[in-house]
Amino acid sequence: MKILFVAVFDAGGVSSNTSQAVGLEKLGHTVIRYNYRIRASRIGVQNRDLELVDMCRHNNADLVIFAKCNTISLDVFRECKKTAQVCYWFPDPLKTFQTQEFIDMTSISHFVCCDKNNVMHFAKSYNKNTFQVPDGFDSNLEYPKDLEKNIDISFIGSLHSDRAERLSRVSRNVSVFSDAFGEVHSEIVSRSKINLNFCTTSGASDRIYKILGAGGFLLSDDWEGREEMFDDGKHLVIYKDIDDLNSKIDFYLSNPKLCSEIANAGFCEVQKYSRDNWAKQIVHIAGILSLA
Repeated sequence: MKILFVAVFDAGGVSSNTSQAVGLEKLGHTVIRYNYRIRASRIGVQNRDLELVDMCRHNNADLVIFAKCNTISLDVFRECKKTAQVCYWFPDPLKTFQTQEFIDMTSISHFVCCDKNNVMHFAKSYNKNTFQVPDGFDSNLEYPKDLEKNIDISFIGSLHSDRAERLSRVSRNVSVFSDAFGEVHSEIVSRSKINLNFCTTSGASDRIYKILGAGGFLLSDDWEGREEMFDDGKHLVIYKDIDDLNSKIDFYLSNPKLCSEIANAGFCEVQKYSRDNWAKQIVHIAGILSLA
């Protein structure tokens, strides 16, 4: 199958679209990568959109995957639909999704795949062929490293919203890493006894998959749909409030063997959410709907 993948690609593993494209290629599909943001900056938005339609036609694409794709005209979706199956992939939180642009893209596509559970439920009212397909992690970059665990507690991410305030209430020192991706991310996870997570969107961030994929012990607050994916106390540990968090930090730092057992179970469970499996699910859904 020929797949035109309209997304953002890079060489450093920051963009999930890069490893998603690799996952599609591993399945034997021909993937034409089109970086819609770079092309718009070079030739302008209107010329970019015209070029996209021509690429779909001239390459005889069977499937077009539009990843978020803000600023792309709905006419591009309409034209691509004439010759190919169109999938709209939305990885971001619900608060980002709730704009007319993204809702229109959802409505016009053959099918829609979302990372987050609450986005899926909201999007279904605009397109019945909407599915949750977790963004997951890149198993080629994010895997356990054999490193000394010399960090008690780490948090990997920027300190936006209320994260700084929440960290200030943690009774022990937390090492914060605001700019860590790919291999570096996995190295920090592998060095950490406890990997801390804050959910800010009522859904799982890719941090959860990356930490578990790197074999880390994850301590997180809860998110919508978590119980359908991971078991508290088996694959990760959920805390209820700041007092519970501080109590569990003390407990698990004193029980490294238990941390290791939970981390190992989480690592095994998260394999179903690798980017390779993301690719398999997208292709599977496309195949089912093409036969309907």
